[in-house]
Amino acid sequence: MARRSASVVLLALRAEVGDAAEHVQFGHVAAVRGRAAAERGRARNSSPSTGSSPDGGEQPDAAGGGGQPEADGGGGGGQPDAGGGGGAQDECAGLGPAAVGQPTASAAINVGTNEACSVGSTDGFGTVALLVDDHRGGPPDKVTVHLFDPSGAELGKYIGIDTVLVEELEGFELRNRDLQQGELAAIDRKGSVVGTTGRVNEQFRFISDNPLGGAVALSVPAGSSSPNVIVAYDDRVNLRWRTQLSSTEEVVAVGVDRQGNSLVLLDAAARYGSGKLGGVWIDQSGNAGEEFEAAQGVSLPGTALLTPRVKSGLFLRAGSSSAWIRQFGSLGGGSPPPDWLAARPATRLHMARGGRAYAVISPASLEGGSCHATIEVVAPSGKSCGTAVFPAEVRGQFCAGALTVGYDGTVVDYVGDTLARDGTANRSCNFLWWTSFFGG
Repeated sequence: MARRSASVVLLALRAEVGDAAEHVQFGHVAAVRGRAAAERGRARNSSPSTGSSPDGGEQPDAAGGGGQPEADGGGGGGQPDAGGGGGAQDECAGLGPAAVGQPTASAAINVGTNEACSVGSTDGFGTVALLVDDHRGGPPDKVTVHLFDPSGAELGKYIGIDTVLVEELEGFELRNRDLQQGELAAIDRKGSVVGTTGRVNEQFRFISDNPLGGAVALSVPAGSSSPNVIVAYDDRVNLRWRTQLSSTEEVVAVGVDRQGNSLVLLDAAARYGSGKLGGVWIDQSGNAGEEFEAAQGVSLPGTALLTPRVKSGLFLRAGSSSAWIRQFGSLGGGSPPPDWLAARPATRLHMARGGRAYAVISPASLEGGSCHATIEVVAPSGKSCGTAVFPAEVRGQFCAGALTVGYDGTVVDYVGDTLARDGTANRSCNFLWWTSFFGG
């Protein structure tokens, strides 16, 4: 225990030294790449994200933070989360949602029988990325990324293989892979490649958005499951660091907090007992700490999802019920989640209002014959600051209304498909969005 504590202290000291340099770099990138993005309010998450499956987690919350990271608020336990607290003034001032009016724009993408649509995210300029997955001839599947400006004009396309996308200040970072090789690439708002690893004999898994820019991922040799090497790249796919873990246990999740520190979760049943996960922190310079017992009672390790807290640290969601079961202080051990989050299972989180609050995204639900999809704004203390209700359509016994919050706070609503009525199974995927709805 003393040895692990010393390791955590050492990592924290290293993080303090590296933090200032990283903030200078990030501030420079933000200034160079557009004051407009900062004016929109950089309301990034998570989800997916952030790292819940080998494919990089659930797409809607693949992303990390947003806004300039603040100092760690400390804390823990089951009360207000360690990412921050209240204050004498109204903590919801400037955080609550406005009334949901008409969408800023919409898009309809025509697809065939073997194609499926989803939302990628938005970047700091409000560029909307919509994905079409073509199952013909797969796996691996061809994925087309359609890019739209906030007004709904299509800017361009990017075509990848088994593509996973994470949001950036300007453009997006993507993972591609076939059965033999992998690639990380960065694209601009029009789909042009601005950085790439090239095709390498490695597979990138659990790609997780870094709130300081860029991405962190597990890298393994093609056709292998070891060793466990964690890699970090900037938002133009320049290598920051490459760290090999001492553990050979299976990685089940990777997440990056808003200080740029990464937590790797491992299936540690053999080490700690059935249903238990191990954890290893890596600071923003690539220095790894010792493994610690991170969580227990996780019967399905593959369901683990890490998502950032306000200021610093991470939350953990896992299990068949998608319950929030744990939180982690940056470079520290775990504790129970805050009560407000534990009371909201099966939700997803994204940063709102420039990283000052949480956008809590609930699944679309059918009640009384009508559908609705909601996003609640919650202050760091757990106080609810209001709920926005977005359109959803009844589709048989289900609701079509999958919501995503992007980097700049734009809300994208996938409201379902419309059949082509031409005697085929062709259809159009329909999307609405509200630019910078949770920005600021």
